[in-house]
Amino acid sequence: MEPGRLSRIRKAMEEEGIDVLICRNPENVLYVSGYWPVTGWSLAVLPLDGEPTLIVPVSELDYAREGWVRDIRAYETERLDKLWNPYKHMEDLLASLCLPRGVKVGCELGFETTATNSVVGEVNYAGKPTFDLIENVLNAELVDASEMLTRLRMVKSDYEVSKMEVAAELAGLAMEKLLEHLVDGVRECELAASAEEAVYGLGVGFKGAKRARGFAFVMSGVNSSRAWYPFNISTDRRIRRGDVVLLEFNVCVDGYWVDFTRTWVLGKPSREQEDMFTTLVEAQERVYQLESPGLSASVVDGFARSLIAERGYSKLFPHRLGHGIGLRIHEAPDIHPASRDTLVKGVVHTVEPGLYTSKFGIRLEDVVVLEDKGIRNLFDGFKDLNIRK
Repeated sequence: MEPGRLSRIRKAMEEEGIDVLICRNPENVLYVSGYWPVTGWSLAVLPLDGEPTLIVPVSELDYAREGWVRDIRAYETERLDKLWNPYKHMEDLLASLCLPRGVKVGCELGFETTATNSVVGEVNYAGKPTFDLIENVLNAELVDASEMLTRLRMVKSDYEVSKMEVAAELAGLAMEKLLEHLVDGVRECELAASAEEAVYGLGVGFKGAKRARGFAFVMSGVNSSRAWYPFNISTDRRIRRGDVVLLEFNVCVDGYWVDFTRTWVLGKPSREQEDMFTTLVEAQERVYQLESPGLSASVVDGFARSLIAERGYSKLFPHRLGHGIGLRIHEAPDIHPASRDTLVKGVVHTVEPGLYTSKFGIRLEDVVVLEDKGIRNLFDGFKDLNIRK
């Protein structure tokens, strides 16, 4: 068990007047119990006093035992004689815990986005049926614990950072595979698939990783000019010599994410591209030299933004500098000009300045950990613009 995790959560619960915390979203079940649900039909129950409990489908029992909760209550999965009703099973097991009734229960009422679980095509998360179940079983007053959980999750422990370090190392191995496939005529989707295949193929079992997935998005030529949109897509466009090739790469190990972007030119870059690339490297380095605990996230955003403005590229940088990352790709804090977040030791966030013209875009994205005296970069490789093939 990770030392201090439950005591930190309980301290926050006490401050919020919460008697019992009940989570169902996979990312929060992982945070509370150390177990990353496979399907998302689990409950993590943490009373202010007493031991935590996990309620899981029996099919996930072996996985659930990998967490730090010892009281695990399993319920049956689907049978042929009747349709499966997980709510009824969860209701009965929750009632069996004999928790005090009429208490204040913290739930994820405000989570309207959630990280994927292992079954990527079908994300299950808490909604009204789950909240009604909890309210009825405990005759409880439900309060929204979303902000409390967000605040707690913003500061990462050594254990959490170690998971992200494994994901970062795996991302580097996958990028090596991708670059082997980066040749004239390859399609964006084929190049992205080479990176995703490497994460899945190399990642399971890598340095103790039990589950590993990667999501790669390759945008080349004019497509890279749209890489600042709030979504990224790999197309069937064939990459040609002289193209800018931008990779947005999300890698997950055992529920913990990293998020990197690298940009290359297949062949010789133009002088403009080289100057823009150098500007982004210098913008990142300015952040790494100046960031420290206690600074506002808006100030940190300004470190990079001011250098980019000094180089004459301010109009080409349309998005925030970065975001927190951990149990999901995007979480607190916001590294943004209007952010009100204060950065403290243990925060992990991206640093991703980018410049976009009408013909191409260039972005670099690292993931950094804020320590006592500055930052530690989890991944600083592959910052060479020119790919000579």
